[in-house]
Amino acid sequence: MSEVKIRRKSKGYAVTLYTAVASCQAIPVVDMAGGVVSMGTTSTNVSALHVYASDIEDGTYARLYDSAGSPANVTLSASTADSRAYALPDAVFGAHYIKLASGTTNSTGVVATVTMKG
Repeated sequence: MSEVKIRRKSKGYAVTLYTAVASCQAIPVVDMAGGVVSMGTTSTNVSALHVYASDIEDGTYARLYDSAGSPANVTLSASTADSRAYALPDAVFGAHYIKLASGTTNSTGVVATVTMKG
Protein backbone atom coordinates (compact mmCIF):
# COMPACT_ATOMS: atom_id res chain seq x y z
CA MET A 1 0.00 0.00 0.00
CA SER A 2 1.49 3.33 -1.00
CA GLU A 3 1.65 6.30 1.27
CA VAL A 4 -0.70 9.16 0.37
CA LYS A 5 1.12 12.40 -0.33
CA ILE A 6 -0.56 15.76 -0.23
CA ARG A 7 0.71 18.08 -2.92
CA ARG A 8 0.61 21.79 -2.32
CA LYS A 9 0.95 24.34 -5.03
CA SER A 10 3.23 27.28 -4.58
CA LYS A 11 3.89 30.41 -6.59
CA GLY A 12 6.37 33.24 -6.35
CA TYR A 13 5.87 36.84 -7.45
CA ALA A 14 8.50 39.56 -7.81
CA VAL A 15 6.84 42.83 -6.81
CA THR A 16 8.13 46.38 -6.71
CA LEU A 17 6.97 48.33 -3.67
CA TYR A 18 5.26 51.70 -4.05
CA THR A 19 3.32 53.93 -1.66
CA ALA A 20 0.55 54.42 -4.27
CA VAL A 21 -1.72 51.38 -4.25
CA ALA A 22 -2.66 51.88 -7.92
CA SER A 23 1.00 51.33 -8.88
CA CYS A 24 1.30 48.06 -6.92
CA GLN A 25 1.06 44.62 -8.52
CA ALA A 26 -2.00 42.46 -7.80
CA ILE A 27 -1.14 39.12 -6.19
CA PRO A 28 -3.71 36.29 -6.38
CA VAL A 29 -4.24 34.55 -3.05
CA VAL A 30 -7.22 32.35 -3.98
CA ASP A 31 -6.61 28.77 -2.80
CA MET A 32 -3.49 29.83 -0.90
CA ALA A 33 -3.02 29.13 2.80
CA GLY A 34 0.21 30.92 3.68
CA GLY A 35 2.92 33.13 2.36
CA VAL A 36 6.02 35.17 3.02
CA VAL A 37 7.50 38.40 1.72
CA SER A 38 11.26 38.26 1.23
CA MET A 39 13.22 41.47 1.01
CA GLY A 40 16.88 42.15 0.50
CA THR A 41 18.71 44.69 2.60
CA THR A 42 16.65 47.85 3.04
CA SER A 43 16.72 51.12 4.89
CA THR A 44 16.16 50.70 8.62
CA ASN A 45 13.55 53.48 8.35
CA VAL A 46 11.16 51.05 6.65
CA SER A 47 8.63 49.90 9.24
CA ALA A 48 5.63 48.27 7.52
CA LEU A 49 3.95 47.07 4.38
CA HIS A 50 0.24 47.87 4.12
CA VAL A 51 -2.05 45.19 2.69
CA TYR A 52 -4.96 46.03 0.39
CA ALA A 53 -7.55 43.51 -0.84
CA SER A 54 -10.03 43.12 -3.69
CA ASP A 55 -12.36 40.42 -4.94
CA ILE A 56 -11.25 40.95 -8.56
CA GLU A 57 -7.78 41.62 -9.96
CA ASP A 58 -8.53 44.98 -11.56
CA GLY A 59 -11.09 46.03 -8.94
CA THR A 60 -11.01 48.61 -6.18
CA TYR A 61 -8.55 47.71 -3.43
CA ALA A 62 -9.46 48.50 0.18
CA ARG A 63 -7.15 48.50 3.17
CA LEU A 64 -7.27 45.08 4.83
CA TYR A 65 -8.05 44.82 8.55
CA ASP A 66 -8.01 41.77 10.82
CA SER A 67 -11.00 40.54 12.84
CA ALA A 68 -10.01 42.77 15.77
CA GLY A 69 -10.23 45.87 13.57
CA SER A 70 -6.47 46.43 13.34
CA PRO A 71 -4.70 47.00 10.01
CA ALA A 72 -3.35 43.73 8.60
CA ASN A 73 0.13 45.13 8.07
CA VAL A 74 3.37 43.28 7.58
CA THR A 75 5.57 44.71 10.32
CA LEU A 76 9.18 44.94 9.19
CA SER A 77 12.41 44.79 11.08
CA ALA A 78 14.47 46.01 8.16
CA SER A 79 18.21 45.52 8.01
CA THR A 80 20.99 47.05 5.99
CA ALA A 81 23.15 43.98 6.77
CA ASP A 82 21.04 40.99 5.72
CA SER A 83 17.91 39.88 3.86
CA ARG A 84 14.72 39.19 5.77
CA ALA A 85 11.53 37.16 5.18
CA TYR A 86 8.22 38.09 6.81
CA ALA A 87 5.04 36.01 7.18
CA LEU A 88 1.89 37.44 5.62
CA PRO A 89 -0.94 38.09 8.11
CA ASP A 90 -3.71 35.47 8.34
CA ALA A 91 -6.35 38.01 7.20
CA VAL A 92 -4.75 37.96 3.72
CA PHE A 93 -6.03 34.47 2.98
CA GLY A 94 -9.69 35.46 3.05
CA ALA A 95 -9.13 37.71 0.02
CA HIS A 96 -8.98 36.89 -3.69
CA TYR A 97 -6.28 39.44 -4.58
CA ILE A 98 -3.95 41.59 -2.51
CA LYS A 99 -1.56 44.43 -3.11
CA LEU A 100 1.37 45.26 -0.83
CA ALA A 101 2.08 48.95 -0.50
CA SER A 102 5.08 50.50 1.18
CA GLY A 103 4.27 52.19 4.48
CA THR A 104 7.00 54.78 3.86
CA THR A 105 8.72 56.28 0.85
CA ASN A 106 12.00 54.76 2.10
CA SER A 107 11.08 51.40 0.55
CA THR A 108 9.57 52.73 -2.69
CA GLY A 109 11.20 50.98 -5.62
CA VAL A 110 12.44 48.06 -3.51
CA VAL A 111 11.81 44.70 -5.17
CA ALA A 112 10.42 42.01 -2.89
CA THR A 113 9.52 38.39 -3.56
CA VAL A 114 6.15 37.13 -2.38
CA THR A 115 5.95 33.35 -2.11
CA MET A 116 2.51 31.81 -1.65
CA LYS A 117 1.73 28.24 -0.69
CA GLY A 118 -1.62 26.46 -1.03
